[in-house]
Amino acid sequence: MQNVETSGKLISSCGAFPKPLRPRFIIRLLSRYAAAVVRRVRKHPQELGCIREDELLGGELDYQDFERLPLDDEKVILRALLETFVSRAWCLRQPCDGSALLTFPSYFRRERKEQPGHPNVLVTYRFSGHVEDLYATLVVRLHHTEAFEADALWKDAADFKTQTGQSLGLKLVREAEGAARLEVYFNPDVDESSRLVFLRYVHNHLTEHAQDVMRLRHYCCGNRKCDAHNQPFTDQAKIDRALASGKDKIFCPDCGKAIILRDVMEQKFDSPAVKEQARQMQVESQIVIDNESRELILVGHAFTITAEAGQIFRPTPNSDHGIDGEIEFKDDQGRATGKRLYLQLKSGDSYLTTRKRDGAEVFQIKNERWADYWRQHAYPVLLVIRTSDGEIRWMDVSEYLRKAQQPIKQVVFSGERFDVMSVRRWRDAALRSSLP
Repeated sequence: MQNVETSGKLISSCGAFPKPLRPRFIIRLLSRYAAAVVRRVRKHPQELGCIREDELLGGELDYQDFERLPLDDEKVILRALLETFVSRAWCLRQPCDGSALLTFPSYFRRERKEQPGHPNVLVTYRFSGHVEDLYATLVVRLHHTEAFEADALWKDAADFKTQTGQSLGLKLVREAEGAARLEVYFNPDVDESSRLVFLRYVHNHLTEHAQDVMRLRHYCCGNRKCDAHNQPFTDQAKIDRALASGKDKIFCPDCGKAIILRDVMEQKFDSPAVKEQARQMQVESQIVIDNESRELILVGHAFTITAEAGQIFRPTPNSDHGIDGEIEFKDDQGRATGKRLYLQLKSGDSYLTTRKRDGAEVFQIKNERWADYWRQHAYPVLLVIRTSDGEIRWMDVSEYLRKAQQPIKQVVFSGERFDVMSVRRWRDAALRSSLP
């Protein structure tokens, strides 16, 4: 977690603190709170390198002796920190008992027991840079691809599985300060296509983000009768000399059989098809991370706008019914009234399309269950959409659906700005209402 400057600038631009405190002070605060998260994660009793999202947002961290911010300011910092962790791919974020579990691969400390039949290492990478960040982001990004899923985390190691359940993975070996090697291993039954695209993805990640990257391919004797069959040929100097002199093979020291250096695996590794497949996977994982990050940003905006309007916002732990949060209104004495409205939060330009015949903005309802639930709800359900230019609008979708009087799959979106004044107008209307 080397850099939290972007989040500092984001908070600063939102004006969450008085100007004399921005922006260096905010960046310093973010760094101190990030350190408190790391200390808490490192002290996980089962050494799993994780923390619940609600505990992080609730400030249940290891602060040591530094003075905490006032509660409202601390909430802003902690939400920005959570968004930073997710957007930088420093942690895995997975549903857990009505919240989410944030797992940081770099701080996972459970040791893996020695496995006699552990898969062979096919390629080793040596590199330098921010080792913890490079390793964590690689694990998280691979997990967000369709082709591979994180199966088990260990101290400096991550096992993945293919779509057909075959095992492959990574092992990090720390060397000098800021330098390490990464071993990429596969079970023998992993298909060639999965090996190639996994290797290419790892290769692209390191060459794009690390320094001094060196790729070392491991070879095995293919002679099934040889004592060294399927055992890595470890004389890397001999391989380097052969390649430097233009030779395309070396010979097994046990049986004398030729080992081809520029084999099918190496030829396909550099092919345009494999490179394109890995590139598509990079795009795919980035889309997942961006969407998750945007959703967290929108939740943060909902908190901030509602608080500035003097009301209460609560995220909904389980959004199966298409409800991501609620706003409860206060009376003139600041007491919670029980009157509320519900929010469905969407962030990104893809949620609205422009209808050609009249230029209307249209939102497609992809889950019919949600439409039924919104229509029948006792309290208003508002669809909140944040576009890439930062504009946030909302619209009473439950009323729209009731007026339609028949099942529909799309909503003509004509939302107003989601801001302090609109929240207060909804509050005044709710308090005048006879609804419970």
